Amino acid sequence: MQNPVIQHTLPEDEKIYRRPIALYFGGPWTTRQQEILDKRAIKWDCSYEFVLNDDFADTINGYSNARADSDKNYFDCCLLIHSGISEVYSPKVWTDSYTHNGFRYPRLILKDGFIRDKNRVKRFFLRDEVINLIGQTLEEHTEYEYIEFKRLKNV
Repeated sequence: MQNPVIQHTLPEDEKIYRRPIALYFGGPWTTRQQEILDKRAIKWDCSYEFVLNDDFADTINGYSNARADSDKNYFDCCLLIHSGISEVYSPKVWTDSYTHNGFRYPRLILKDGFIRDKNRVKRFFLRDEVINLIGQTLEEHTEYEYIEFKRLKNV
């Protein structure tokens, strides 16, 4: 008789949730944001591509910081709203970029596909629907077009 503890393997669907998640964004979708970035590129004497990615990264970094009146950040609040689970914490987030048709666009990386509980322990799977809702909410608040998300094999 085999010992089930020794033969323990993760179910295939659980392995997917251990992967980082990339949310892909395009350029600004409002004239207001477009004009802000155009003026900044001229003022800084740098490429529009640099300003686009720098502004997105700066915005996401601000969203990642906990609010002064609580230990929650923007992403924690998004998960509360879109998952319906109270006392949750988001995975760690950071930004980088991807290339499409020779141009660099911003993307947001979630460390993995787990929502943490109040003790910050991986507790709930981050469903595709919730990830898309986070992307759509970010599109509305950042004025950068949300394209899609992918679960990555590695970063």
